[in-house]
Amino acid sequence: MTGFFESILTWIFGWVQNYGWSVVIFTLVIRLILMPLDFKSKKSMRAMTKLQPKMQELQKKYGKDKEKYNQKVQDLYRREKISPMSGCLPMLIQLPLLFIMFGAMRSLANKQMMDMLIGIKDAVEGAVGADGVLTTAQAADIASRVPLQSWLWIKNVFQPDSFMSSILPTSASALNAVSHAELESVKAFLSTENYALIAAQLGANDFIRIPLNLIFFQPTLVLPNSLDALFSSANGLFILPLFAALSQFFMTKLTSPKTEPGQEPQPGNMNSGLMKWLFPLMSLWFCAGYNAAFAIYWCIGNVIAIFQQYFINLYFDRKDKLAELTDGQPNT
Repeated sequence: MTGFFESILTWIFGWVQNYGWSVVIFTLVIRLILMPLDFKSKKSMRAMTKLQPKMQELQKKYGKDKEKYNQKVQDLYRREKISPMSGCLPMLIQLPLLFIMFGAMRSLANKQMMDMLIGIKDAVEGAVGADGVLTTAQAADIASRVPLQSWLWIKNVFQPDSFMSSILPTSASALNAVSHAELESVKAFLSTENYALIAAQLGANDFIRIPLNLIFFQPTLVLPNSLDALFSSANGLFILPLFAALSQFFMTKLTSPKTEPGQEPQPGNMNSGLMKWLFPLMSLWFCAGYNAAFAIYWCIGNVIAIFQQYFINLYFDRKDKLAELTDGQPNT
């Protein structure tokens, strides 16, 4: 399935010639395919909400006999033709899709990054003289021809959207998950002065590193030398990770069924104290440390889901009001 998704993205790229916008289009298609399921799920969740008074009556009557209570609840679901688990279906489907997309974007980013680095390596080998050293002018020329996949403020969608990430990888550690015949030679190339000279043309050396002396380890805080360096040298501005967390928080609240005071949470309610914060924090963590292409998928998916749920809620609210008005009219 990962390879299938990767093939679709590559096919879309053949039309739009930009992987950032290819991910946007791919996400739109996925959300359109899932829309009927989301609609059905929301319909079921609202039906569950309307059943809460009857559920409370059963709780009062059979609460002391759990087996009897559960049987009566199941009978109520059958009479009303409601599946309590249907509210969880979108999550059960979207989570596997998310992990498949994660794998697809990792594979695609690895291949694209390796192709890019091999192209730079070949260009260097063809440009250097007998001494094997690039001139500044040669490095600038090669850097200007690097086929970066930019998207809006992001300079390379295969690197994280972060002011702590350079446009090109600065060390071989970025290639640990890559399986390629030329992996070792490319890793060796990343440690050469020639590559450092090319990376410097794209701002990789405009960052200073400040060691943070903690008890057990010494992490490094990466800061730009100036504000200009932040915008010109950083691969991104950390907008997608923050937006992913914020949009995930609102989406979680919007898609959760409302629970009145004294009511038990409904099956499929993700608005609990833990889940309400877990998904936003998970969004922030994934999108901060992974390539921007995957973060685009996450953020665009959240935006579409928010608008979709808003209009679904609007549709059912109007339908309920119309039903109330119809029921309130006297019979003629």
